[in-house]
Amino acid sequence: MALVHQHENVRIADMVGQEPQMRRPRPSPRQITQAEEAMLWLRWLEPEDGRLVWARADGMAWKPICWQFGLSRTAATKRWQYGLAVITWRLNGRVPSPRRSQQFVIENANRLSRKIVL
Repeated sequence: MALVHQHENVRIADMVGQEPQMRRPRPSPRQITQAEEAMLWLRWLEPEDGRLVWARADGMAWKPICWQFGLSRTAATKRWQYGLAVITWRLNGRVPSPRRSQQFVIENANRLSRKIVL
């Protein structure tokens, strides 16, 4: 029993002076509902683009995303921007034509989002 106490004392002694670890507060029911709604937006994207957008939203760094999807950083960023742009278009009640370039969809989503803010 003395060994257990001695071992516990070492742990406590090691922890003295360390920064406390902060925990995230639990999400409210409203936040959970909003997150569930936002996840449904991914259905508007091609499956691969949806996975990429979700990986980034989940906090994954760019390097693992590039490895996982076999993309350069530039290509991964462009597909992420395109996915967000498609979601922006859909939230504004519009569907971008598949004949339009990714750049067109991204640039016009930027205009749509500015209209929302202003």
